[in-house]
Amino acid sequence: MRQLWQTLPLHIERPFHQWRYMTSHRTLIMRSHNRRDPVHGDARFEESIDVVFSGVYAMNTRTHYRELFIASLGDLTEVDGYPEIPEHLRHLFVHLTVSDGTNEGFVVCSNVLVDPVGEFGLRYPGRFRPQ
Repeated sequence: MRQLWQTLPLHIERPFHQWRYMTSHRTLIMRSHNRRDPVHGDARFEESIDVVFSGVYAMNTRTHYRELFIASLGDLTEVDGYPEIPEHLRHLFVHLTVSDGTNEGFVVCSNVLVDPVGEFGLRYPGRFRPQ
């Protein structure tokens, strides 16, 4: 399996929603808001958290999750409804399950990173590198 910046499996006990998808950078950002966000003033948390998926090849996720579980599904030979990834490129991607324990989805991407400050996706959407 491809070496990731983030250790999996990952479980974050906070609500998340799809915050941004940038087609040009093939980047998906799922965000859990903090209470200082003007739209989410009732949030229980001091800091926002971003989960950033880079190099997204395919995805099927919900818009909201009560909490977030991310784990590797391993086999990339077949992703339902998407063209097969050529064998010589499979080493570049990882097949991840994204769930809240009830609702499941998936992301096929080249990497995933958790930004505990929740601003990484704002600052560097195209230059996705860990700090």
